Amino acid sequence: MPQNVTIELPIPFRLNSGLAAARERNLQWMRRQELVLGEKAAQRYVFSAVADLAAYSYPDVEGDDLDLAFDTMGWFFLFDDLFDVPAGHRAEEAVDVGRRLIALLRDPVPQAGRHDAPLVRAFADIWCRAGIGMSEEWRQRAAHNWVDYVTGNLTEEIDRRTWVPQDFATRMRIGHRTLGLVPSLDLAERVGHFEIPQLIWHSSHLESMRRAAVDAVKLINEVMSLENDDARGDPNLVHCLVQERDCSRPEAIEMAVALVQSAVARLFALAKRIPLFCARLGLTSDETEKVRRYASAMITWIRGSYDWSRINGRYSPYTASSLGSGVTGQLHPANLTSVSP
Repeated sequence: MPQNVTIELPIPFRLNSGLAAARERNLQWMRRQELVLGEKAAQRYVFSAVADLAAYSYPDVEGDDLDLAFDTMGWFFLFDDLFDVPAGHRAEEAVDVGRRLIALLRDPVPQAGRHDAPLVRAFADIWCRAGIGMSEEWRQRAAHNWVDYVTGNLTEEIDRRTWVPQDFATRMRIGHRTLGLVPSLDLAERVGHFEIPQLIWHSSHLESMRRAAVDAVKLINEVMSLENDDARGDPNLVHCLVQERDCSRPEAIEMAVALVQSAVARLFALAKRIPLFCARLGLTSDETEKVRRYASAMITWIRGSYDWSRINGRYSPYTASSLGSGVTGQLHPANLTSVSP
């Protein structure tokens, strides 16, 4: 199983000590937002462990900030699940939710009917909490990144209705938008109570670092979710490598792992240049520390996504087996009809 694939990373394991309590609070929030209804749905959601990603990716966060991180991670996956419809069907509900989210981000003032869908109401709650204590510049940047994430998912839906790009480069480019790591790094600033200088965020140096981080996390996700994608008949970057490199599946997995490690090495090399980068810009020691923290958030996310991917129910052998047994409707573990004990 790809979930058991070992990827050597020069990053230490870390886990938030508040995981158990935050998991319970997140489940209650999901119930209040009408995203998890009934005991069976709650069991499926807990089994999938999607919100637990926050404990691996934000290991130092506490209290309300940790709750915001958990709620955001849980929301991410349920929004993603909305696009998983049976073959031959169109994800019309997902498209509608996507359009409402874009409207909300561009004009957050509530209007009649705009927040009717539970996923939209839940996001409105997250978005309101995320803006607390942050500058207007950060809110505008974060809104732009959220819109790019949502529209990236709409791109994937349109591709499914026509033809899905099979080449590695195109799939990776789309994946940079739909992975959701860039909004998650914005969230790292919010829950860490810091902001990197606005113009610095747009620099080529930090953009190169983000690209390396997204490459690593995206490829980790593709390897670990491979069995589930196979069961659903969904595209996967490992499939692209098999086709383009004319190699076996195990060889393609090895290539993907090597690409993860290459991306991490690239990120570390760029991180080493942060002192010179900041010095040439004349940043203060406080501003330089914020840039360091932003870089640290990228590195932490890579390791966190790997450790979480190896233990969550979403990518488990049980889930892949259930997906392959003909379960209809939305197919991710948060939506399966039963879970193992």
